[in-house]
Amino acid sequence: MEVLGQDITGFMPHETAHLIGYVSQQPENSFVADTVEDELAYSLEQLGIAPTEMRHRVREIAQYFGLELLLQTPLTNLSGGQQQRVAVAAAIAAGQKLLLLDEPTSALDAESSAATLDLLRRLSKERGVTILIAEHRIERLLEQVDSVVVVNGDATVSKSTPFDAMHSEDSWFTSRNAKNFPTETTPTSSAVLEIRDLCVTYPNARAIDSVSLKVHSGEILGVVGANGSGKSSLLWAIQGTGLRTSGVVETQLGDPRTMKPAERLALVTLVPQNSSDLLFLSTLGDELNESDAFAKVPTNSTSNIFSALAGRVNPALHPRDLSSGQQLALVLALQLVKNAQIILLDEPTRGLDYVAKQNLARQLSQLKSQGKAILIATHDQEFLSQLADRTLELSAGKFIGEAQ
Repeated sequence: MEVLGQDITGFMPHETAHLIGYVSQQPENSFVADTVEDELAYSLEQLGIAPTEMRHRVREIAQYFGLELLLQTPLTNLSGGQQQRVAVAAAIAAGQKLLLLDEPTSALDAESSAATLDLLRRLSKERGVTILIAEHRIERLLEQVDSVVVVNGDATVSKSTPFDAMHSEDSWFTSRNAKNFPTETTPTSSAVLEIRDLCVTYPNARAIDSVSLKVHSGEILGVVGANGSGKSSLLWAIQGTGLRTSGVVETQLGDPRTMKPAERLALVTLVPQNSSDLLFLSTLGDELNESDAFAKVPTNSTSNIFSALAGRVNPALHPRDLSSGQQLALVLALQLVKNAQIILLDEPTRGLDYVAKQNLARQLSQLKSQGKAILIATHDQEFLSQLADRTLELSAGKFIGEAQ
């Protein structure tokens, strides 16, 4: 394999770091520094760039990426789109000419996604950076990319133009066969979750501002909104763990915020956006078996849900060695098997391919038919259009109406 005319076959990552930049699917988990400036400088330090030159390059790359006013900002205080910009800037700060990105838009709203893709296009055209993007939601990329490479299920690879990918009758893109699931909620179904004047307050901001909402038995409710609009805070406030909240959260069994952990898990279950935070055992098989035991369900119950979402996976693998999509499918299985009445999902399609998303939609449709109340916070409106009964838009911590 050659990069810029150099054979790098057998090279270790540190031997190609000056040539190749890489941004993972969850860049927020890959940062090594505390502030934007330190993150941009890190790779330069590792490559032995002189301090004077390093300061010059940090200033130059920050200006190009529009990060000048954020250099002293803690990385944890950035929005998802800003974190993505920092990750890309850090990956090419040393002049790398090949940039690899894994699902760069999966956790971004439409506006942030468009801005990220425009930036990547500029990098390619203005700086001569060759960019390879692994992405499931390819419809976002087709107007930006020069070619599309599809890795098929049988391990064959095909390459086409974006136009052919969109219009060829036998192409992967046009044969996704998105299926719509029934989205009729029984008007008389009881409200299993009601929140009134719910507020979530952080030290310097109010994330949720006097929100009221009802979710009924057998209903799937979607919540959309830009990055930072409060979607994740809303789910965590309903789940009842660790946030400063006020207002009313009512279920048929009481307020989750006042319950003991075991009681809460039996009532409401949450799949967080950073799903890997819930994985702590040494093998996939251990996670599946422990889940069955904890939920007091028959052996292989969790495994059956996981297999339906992700297919067959070697149970001896460490959970951290699974792909992001497989990790998400595992956490979905761990949570869904608990049979809670209320199911909260934060970006549940992040990292999933179209087949896995269809399997998830089918699973959620079945849970809906069992009378579960399901609340999905996501940027993936295509997914919501398949199965949500209604979709609300959140902006600056307030609902602003039905999403169009």
